[in-house]
Amino acid sequence: MVDVITFMDTLHSVQEIAKTSPEPLSKEEIQSYFQDMELSEEQQEMIYQYLQMPEEQNSGAGAENRERAELEKRAGKKKNEKKNKEASYSPHFRMYLKEIAAVPKLDEVQERVLYEQLLHGQESAVLELSHQWLTRVICLAQKYISAKALLEDLVQEGNMSLLLGLRQLLGRGAEYGLADSGNGILQEEKKKQIEQKLEEDVVEGLKSYRRELEGERDSENTILAKVSLVYEARKALAEENGTIPTLQELCEYTRIPPEEISDILALHERAEQKG
Repeated sequence: MVDVITFMDTLHSVQEIAKTSPEPLSKEEIQSYFQDMELSEEQQEMIYQYLQMPEEQNSGAGAENRERAELEKRAGKKKNEKKNKEASYSPHFRMYLKEIAAVPKLDEVQERVLYEQLLHGQESAVLELSHQWLTRVICLAQKYISAKALLEDLVQEGNMSLLLGLRQLLGRGAEYGLADSGNGILQEEKKKQIEQKLEEDVVEGLKSYRRELEGERDSENTILAKVSLVYEARKALAEENGTIPTLQELCEYTRIPPEEISDILALHERAEQKG
């Protein structure tokens, strides 16, 4: 009967010899190390096959290492793909992504309080809630990317639709069963209804933009929506701060490029002069 301890010691010793040998060990050389043991031909063949395998295949740890290496390879590939995508973005949009990544996330109760304030007509809740939605808008916008519809433009359209949707909810607490006092926290069910409506607003804006690019409609409605958003923003910021908002403040509030805001304001001034 073969002594297991002696056998395993010998096997490991031969394995070390095989690793350091400049030439592969022949079957006869391997068998010579086990000649004092009563091994069948089948056992001898198994030893030979075992020693011919790479070391990492002779243990569970080897399989685990291979699996880990494969996972790391995939993760690295995804990371590179993400880097390549981000490299194609404009500097302005890359900066925007960094900024929203730094926005502190509110917990469930804090969000419900903000929605309650929004429904009671508090203007400040619009801006605070829009910040909480920025990442979600990007996730929704990614579903509508095409050869023509770039992520940067989709995000702008999505943010614009979000702000319009938030402003439509201002002061509509009665429709959601809120008391006039404004004290308390919005129920979770009502919060879900509001978020579903806002998501539908954003998605509709994204779909509308896609249809516009694909020639299914002209850009009149989009231009009018931007004009409406700029004026709503001017009104909200003026009421909140007590002064006429600057171009930069309007840009940050609406996420519309300053050049477009300047054009919209210039058109309005010319229209007033003609009037």
